[in-house]
Amino acid sequence: MKIFLSFALLLLLFASPLFAQDSYQEFERGLELTEPQKIQIEGIRNRYIGQWHEVRRDLMRKRLDLQELSRDRSANSERIVRLQNEVMELQGARENIYNAYRSEVSRTLNEKQKERYNNYWGAERRRMRQPDMPPGRYGR
Repeated sequence: MKIFLSFALLLLLFASPLFAQDSYQEFERGLELTEPQKIQIEGIRNRYIGQWHEVRRDLMRKRLDLQELSRDRSANSERIVRLQNEVMELQGARENIYNAYRSEVSRTLNEKQKERYNNYWGAERRRMRQPDMPPGRYGR
């Protein structure tokens, strides 16, 4: 069962939703990138993608370890605190990689493209951070 849950979690974390891929491709076409910009952005993406995946794998591994420890009443509380700190550090590292990537890409764009790019990613981040609102008085 543990192996199945781990596999399901890995699959969910590494497989991007198809609608997001289509949405981003449509967005990128809307930027009207020049050929040199496309090449430059692809190079930037290739430089950061390995770092991003490595941090993501480490973060997932630490979260699974933390989850296992939290189920064990006799678990070492010092180890739990250490893992929690490592998770927070990895989340910070992931955020730093993301910001560095966005900054580099942004420098390759003209002002009009930059505005669209920043608006798109701002909206995406807000969408990802918003919890699903349960149907209620105003959500019907």
